[in-house]
Amino acid sequence: MPDHDLKTPAAPFPARPGLRPALGLVWGLGSLLSAPSAIAQTAANTLTTPSATQNSATTVTTSTTSINGGEKIEVKAHKPASAVLGDAKPIMQIQADEIRSYGVDTAADLLTAIAPETRSGRGATGNTPVVLLNGKRISGMQEVNDLPFEAIARVEIFTEEEALRYGYPADERVVNIITVKNFRAVRMRAYGSTSTDGGGDDGVLGASFTKLSGEQRINLSARYEAQARLLDSDRGVTPPSASSLYSNAGNVTSTDGGSLDPALDALVGQSVTSAGVPSLASGQIPTLQDFTTYANAPHVSSDASDYSLQPRTHELNLNGVYADQIFKDVSASFNASYTHSNSESLQGPARGILTLPSGSLYSPFSQDTLLYRDYTNVSALQQRSHTDSVHAGVNFNGDAGNWKWNSTGSFDRSTTATNSQTGLDLSAAQTALTEGLVGFDPFSEVDRSWLNSRLVNQGHTTGTTGKISGLVSGSLFSLPAGDVSTSIAPTGTLTEQNATSISQGKLQRTHISRDVGTLQINGDIPIANARKHVLSFLGKLDANVNGAVSQVSHFGTLGTIGGGVTWEPVSWVQFPFSATDRTEAPSATSLVAPQIETPNVTTYDYVTGRSVQVTTISGGNRNLRAADRHEISIGTILSPAFLEGARLHVNYVRDRNHNPVMSLPTATAAIEEAFPDRYQRNSDGILDVVDIRPVNALMEKRNEWNATFSFSRPLGKKPEGKGGKHGAGGRYYIVLTQVWRLKDTVQLRSGLAPIDLLNGGTIGGTGGQPRHEVELQGGVFKNGLGFRLVTKWQSATSTLASTHANSLFFSDLATVDMTAFADLGEIPRWQNRNWAKNFRVMVSVSNLFNSRIRARNGSGITPAGYEPAFLDPLGRTISFSIRKSV
Repeated sequence: MPDHDLKTPAAPFPARPGLRPALGLVWGLGSLLSAPSAIAQTAANTLTTPSATQNSATTVTTSTTSINGGEKIEVKAHKPASAVLGDAKPIMQIQADEIRSYGVDTAADLLTAIAPETRSGRGATGNTPVVLLNGKRISGMQEVNDLPFEAIARVEIFTEEEALRYGYPADERVVNIITVKNFRAVRMRAYGSTSTDGGGDDGVLGASFTKLSGEQRINLSARYEAQARLLDSDRGVTPPSASSLYSNAGNVTSTDGGSLDPALDALVGQSVTSAGVPSLASGQIPTLQDFTTYANAPHVSSDASDYSLQPRTHELNLNGVYADQIFKDVSASFNASYTHSNSESLQGPARGILTLPSGSLYSPFSQDTLLYRDYTNVSALQQRSHTDSVHAGVNFNGDAGNWKWNSTGSFDRSTTATNSQTGLDLSAAQTALTEGLVGFDPFSEVDRSWLNSRLVNQGHTTGTTGKISGLVSGSLFSLPAGDVSTSIAPTGTLTEQNATSISQGKLQRTHISRDVGTLQINGDIPIANARKHVLSFLGKLDANVNGAVSQVSHFGTLGTIGGGVTWEPVSWVQFPFSATDRTEAPSATSLVAPQIETPNVTTYDYVTGRSVQVTTISGGNRNLRAADRHEISIGTILSPAFLEGARLHVNYVRDRNHNPVMSLPTATAAIEEAFPDRYQRNSDGILDVVDIRPVNALMEKRNEWNATFSFSRPLGKKPEGKGGKHGAGGRYYIVLTQVWRLKDTVQLRSGLAPIDLLNGGTIGGTGGQPRHEVELQGGVFKNGLGFRLVTKWQSATSTLASTHANSLFFSDLATVDMTAFADLGEIPRWQNRNWAKNFRVMVSVSNLFNSRIRARNGSGITPAGYEPAFLDPLGRTISFSIRKSV
């Protein structure tokens, strides 16, 4: 809470050495004009001791009494150093005892837990919030991610308008994490989880050292996580075959897609374009008669043990932070981190194509044919990915008179290598078959020595980003209703992306170097203020204007302009309104990511009404254009005094985005008509290749309103203690969030009808956009025992095809997550046990009722690849963790 001091200052201005000559002149002129008042002030000052908090807080005059007998008395408030810029009220506050009831380990876990409350409906959906530490900017999330929850005194959540004051765009909410003053601990944690359906195991080991002492902050952490691979066979599901050609036994087709052999046509009585390989003894010579059984009825097979529902992953993260006050009015922080991660998944059985010469001993056909086979006697196709990332950040914060400044620099470098096996290199086997090598039977089991070589697509990306940004904020001048303040934030970013890909033996290199210079200016203008008797009938009314200009290489000059007002008719009601118009360049990764081909990816073809496995092509698109976004936001914030601890925030957003960037993995008639070159079909019309590289659509329109209601109350007496220890105190809370989408359409091309994502349209793989989403969470903590419950629900979706039978309908989804934990050292019977001190045991159940989305087509059948296990491989999971701090 702010500290209020009733005192008379020693001088009208702070005594800073560099300003003394100028201030002395002003002081002298003031003395001549008001000598009696100055003498009274000097006398009064001899009885006042300066507050110790003044060195780390801002002094603000809140009101002025009348002058009696020449003596002027001012009531001043010291704004805490951890407060945000401006005087905005948080839409939600989470106190330390409530943080305990979340059962989280670190600040990163807490941010995940409160994600529904920090979600912004503005800008691109899914925006993460701006995170501040003690009211100041940070160089990166690595500065706060590993802070233990005991080191957090409280968390404040603000509207998007607060982001403008810190030099960020107004499409992200702001989270201010406020730490305790003094804290020291070594923390160790072990975590493990498994699925009740079997498999999907996950384990984490972590350790950290944290020390907070005034302005000094040290945090060192190490974390290792391993996730086990989960196979299709573990869930008893089978993916659809890659096409009607590959199979374990093999299928043959002609080289041109026509008839295999006129003689076989005569035997069957129709044209035969494909046929399954007959079951013969090794070395047995097939005849045309042997192929009649499977004429135009090729074998279909799929090996569920050769596909991954969940990849095997390993990740190591090392992070270090040091912060301290380096000068009287300047603090600094330094951060370095390193992350190494591996991912490995199975992409289906090893497979290949052999050309069977017409003159081969094993060919009864009069022309060359193609033999498609899966080879299950060798390991499955794999896709491996390795990523190494380093981050370094430096951050300076300081005061210059009544102005605050910040300077931040960061360096990030990430290297990712991806190897994707697409099939077997059968060139040696082909030579043996062409040359008629005795003993090489293409229809029987082929010796592993012929199957050692694989076709591999490779991708390698190196991304480097250097960023320097600054922030200057303070008051420009005073109006009757208050001070006009501004924030000026220059930012310079240099990004380099180098990508190399080898696909089907073709080498491609791409490179982009992007320079971005941005200057953002924000101004806050008070219009009415009942406390200052200025237009009192309006209560409190503040206006905001903001603008930004960016010079982006390859895109030129891009601009942003916005403004709004916040009206507070009474102290417990606020009405924020804002409008923004900005131009956004696509990310460098979207432009130059390496081209990667991934085989055997399940997708539903709405054109034919069947599930197929396709090869997807991912990567960048250098032809992407900048997007223009126009957005309006209207909100209401209620904090009624008659319901202490309750807050309600309702917000409406209208968004129009020209040339939005998106991927199009789903094959519907509308999407294929707009981007015909992105979908390749074989001669039978079966979808074979899908190019999911990003594209520009024409227009996206989105209207939604979202609401958050929070209610928090302490249990029993107000807890006492220091360093996050709350003794017998406790708290319970309830948070309800909801999103209601009123409109969500995408128009892909001019002249084409918009795709209504709320009424049967889709650009994704699992239907359109849910119209309604709700999340209710509640928790309680007392006497060392805590419990948390989270329930989520989203409405059903559908994707309408040209016929009802080919359409897909996805059910609604309701899930329940439950967490129970015990801080053993705070349970009354163990409070004096050293072993129990700062010892937490926690058990969690995610998706308690094992709920999954159910997919059906118009005939009521679940298409292959859309079984519940494909949509949610894990289902219900149970986790157990122990945590000890010393």
